[in-house]
Amino acid sequence: MYSKKMDPRTNPRTSPKEIEGIVQGHRDGHGFVIRDDGDADIFIPANEMRAVLHKDHVRVNIVRQDRRGRPEGHIVEIVDRPTKTLIGRLLQESGVWLVAPEDKRYGQDVLVPQGATGDAKTGQVVVVELTEAPALFGQPVGRIVEVLGEMDDPGMEIEIAVRKYGVPHIFSEACLAAAKALPDKVVAKDRKGRVDLRDVPLCTIDGEDARDFDDAVYCEPAKVGRGKGWRLLVAIADVSHYVQNGNAIDIDAYERATSVYFPRRVIPMLPEKLSNGLCSLNPDVDRLCMVCDMLVTAKGRCMPTSFTPVSCTAMRASLIRKSRLFCRTRAGLKPASARSVCLIC
Repeated sequence: MYSKKMDPRTNPRTSPKEIEGIVQGHRDGHGFVIRDDGDADIFIPANEMRAVLHKDHVRVNIVRQDRRGRPEGHIVEIVDRPTKTLIGRLLQESGVWLVAPEDKRYGQDVLVPQGATGDAKTGQVVVVELTEAPALFGQPVGRIVEVLGEMDDPGMEIEIAVRKYGVPHIFSEACLAAAKALPDKVVAKDRKGRVDLRDVPLCTIDGEDARDFDDAVYCEPAKVGRGKGWRLLVAIADVSHYVQNGNAIDIDAYERATSVYFPRRVIPMLPEKLSNGLCSLNPDVDRLCMVCDMLVTAKGRCMPTSFTPVSCTAMRASLIRKSRLFCRTRAGLKPASARSVCLIC
């Protein structure tokens, strides 16, 4: 645990006024401690903020009320410092290299010694690793570990956001090796124990601009009890066939929890071989899926359903094609396919 005593004359573990919380910096130089117990925030003046960083977990003592009636604190100890790297622009002032943080809540520039700038050039956006903590009379010191490029490069705002919010974007070597060992396509042994639905014209339902295709549907008229209704199949890629609990791919996926979508980029939860390959219902290729097979009454009530592992082949229909099928059905005209239509909800 990172621990730095700020005042050796104070024993923070016995002080009755000791309070723990998270530092929240302000672009004007002062800050606040967001208390762990949920009580009112504690104001931290600018001179105290020089020795800490935004997001530090600290212990403080309340020393007075400021002129606005807020509790004002003195930082006694830094319990933990989660910030290991910062994103900012590399600048040179009077021969001194420094990184100006992109997030202004980090109130101090980071000094970069000669020889620690790597291949970075003045004005570029970089990632700096902190090597020396800030102090009351000294700025933080760091070294450049990654060069992201120029501030006006296309997609730079995405590169900054990914690192600023700690989005996992690099797969482990073990995960990539496990993905590489998977087959490039569905092989015969993968179909064992599965229902073969490759003759059913399942239709993917993701949008035209989707980056991957996870779902597909098939619907046909059917008798439900004594009345009319529909048989609806909903298929989703069977990721569990390739990702076993606790393996390297599962560990990386658990850390990511979900894919993260940006306007021009996606940070996938699974390696590309799975996310855009084996677990993407691309048109006219065999895929392994889990299918929910259900009956729906004319009034929209779902009857008892079954879930089945299957082998299937999806087709890709454009949104225009889907819309035409739906409209023709609603108008009471004969669908393009005599037995199946795409159900749009």
